[in-house]
Amino acid sequence: MIDYRQPVPKYYQIYDELLEQIRSGRYKEYDRFPSDTELVKKYGVSRGTIREAVKLLFQRGYLVREQGRGTFVTYRKIEQDPDKLMGFTELMKRNNIRPSARIIKKVIVDAPPNFINLMHLGDRDKLVHIIRVRLGDDQPLIIERSFFVYDFFKPIYDLDLQANSIFELLYKHTKTRLGEAEQRIEAISAGQIEAELLHVKFGTPLLLMKRLIKTKEGRYFQYSEDVYRSDRINFMTTTSPYESRHDKHGLPLLELTFQN
Repeated sequence: MIDYRQPVPKYYQIYDELLEQIRSGRYKEYDRFPSDTELVKKYGVSRGTIREAVKLLFQRGYLVREQGRGTFVTYRKIEQDPDKLMGFTELMKRNNIRPSARIIKKVIVDAPPNFINLMHLGDRDKLVHIIRVRLGDDQPLIIERSFFVYDFFKPIYDLDLQANSIFELLYKHTKTRLGEAEQRIEAISAGQIEAELLHVKFGTPLLLMKRLIKTKEGRYFQYSEDVYRSDRINFMTTTSPYESRHDKHGLPLLELTFQN
């Protein structure tokens, strides 16, 4: 409870106590979290104080709000290695989560000039433009906005792209095999469309991955811009030792000194 003798602000004391209850298992993963009204009654403070405490829990990734359902203790983070090309279906299965998809758009288009340059295409080449929302245990996690080279994608275009992994269909029904991928991750905020599709608030922090995939023969296969819910998925990478990137003449950080 709040100790009025401490110089620590009331909202931070409440945050600290709620965080300890989450870490100790009092509130478990997927549990509904008390409403602001319930917490105001429990701690005997103003609604503004409670909101400041709860805001910290959201900012640090301990709570998630589902539109129309309420606030819940955050789902465990799904870790993805950006250095390995892995489809969403495989990622979900590795985390014991049921994958599914909802197609928003699927259309064959002429390759725009910027894609002709980016993917080294001919003037007459076509692309398959697909937008899918990917779900894990029925919760929206990713918006995939992808362009596939039609010549490679044609054999699987009419197959069920909602119930199946595109990569798995490609390997099962074609001879195309995937090679290197270039990936770049950026931080963005949810616009109105992202908020509606991912069931988050407008302005919620999200992650954008831009991905360019080649076949093993070195031809371009796919360009995509995928938007991830940052409260559900994070990216894990392993770095090489410091010494492997610097020669013996480099100055170790611990030897730096500051003079007045």
